Amino acid sequence: MATDDGPPLRVSIDDIVASGRRVQRRRRTILAGGLAMAAVAAVAVTTAALVPMGPRTDKQPATVAASSSPSVPTAAAAPLLADPLEFTFSGYSVGPVHVQNPIVAGNAYQIAAVTVDGTTDSRHRGKVSDRRDMTPRLDASLTLYRPGAYAVQRLAGTTSTTVAGHRALKAEHHQGFGPWLRTLAWEYAPNAWAVLDSSADRADLPTMGQLEATAAALTGAAARPATVPFRLSYVPAGYDVFAVGDHMTGSLDAVGGPSATEYSGLIFARSGLPQTGLLGPYDNMMWGAFQIMISANTADSPGTPGCDSGLCTRLAEGGKVTVEVASDAGSLSKAETMKVLNGISLTDVNDTKTWVDVRTALTR
Repeated sequence: MATDDGPPLRVSIDDIVASGRRVQRRRRTILAGGLAMAAVAAVAVTTAALVPMGPRTDKQPATVAASSSPSVPTAAAAPLLADPLEFTFSGYSVGPVHVQNPIVAGNAYQIAAVTVDGTTDSRHRGKVSDRRDMTPRLDASLTLYRPGAYAVQRLAGTTSTTVAGHRALKAEHHQGFGPWLRTLAWEYAPNAWAVLDSSADRADLPTMGQLEATAAALTGAAARPATVPFRLSYVPAGYDVFAVGDHMTGSLDAVGGPSATEYSGLIFARSGLPQTGLLGPYDNMMWGAFQIMISANTADSPGTPGCDSGLCTRLAEGGKVTVEVASDAGSLSKAETMKVLNGISLTDVNDTKTWVDVRTALTR
């Protein structure tokens, strides 16, 4: 509540409303790095927000970029470290646990969704008690951090272990009627950590043993560039690509897996954005950043041309595609935001062969 003698608000009511609309449009998922956050709830966090704040509501299941590997991969391992804007591992399965292909690549991490047989995810509406589908819910992810990005020293309540001979930490948390939260972090390269996070309705989906077996099976694959379905002729001074999403925004939304209606998301951030000391991926509401989002224009999420408190939109492909530039908390002026929006030239959003390596898609 605001009072007449309180300090001035840092953001306006319009900013708050616009942020809420973007939250709904992006259908953000619930707890992914939940255990990490629960374990350090009493620790002062000095970096940007690291976890999502609202449930995914009505996102439809997608078939793009999912793993169908029936067993543990046996190919020779390739390096897991490469250019920040490349994907360096592929989807694989270990028993009932399935790691999908990574769909976010960036300067600090790669993110892949994780599913387990016999579970659904938070895309399903309603509480467990009133859903017709009583399948246990799970939100899980594998995040591969670049050297120095993950603040493993801030992960509390842990037990030491090893994963494929590498130093590792694991932690579990469950309280009251809340979900079972598990985190497994292992040092896959010097000062570089991979992290499996899960938030589940049931204690055994997945077990910590299943997470450990899944972690041990991670291997590198031939590096693949992150691509986008457009070229961009204008980027404001002082901004660089932070993360790119393939059929998803370039953020923690990736926990929900790839989307059939979201083609690409690209996050630009100023050089001062922390890329180390993280306990989880950034949400898509990053202070001082802006995003480009390319998605299908659908009845449940229609695009309206024009600008509304930092969100500028135009329609393309005869109204079938929504092109958006979102400037959080006014980090870009309306004129700058429109200049970015008008500088976006689409390829064929439905044909990934026409998509462009993000490192060559941008010109200034």
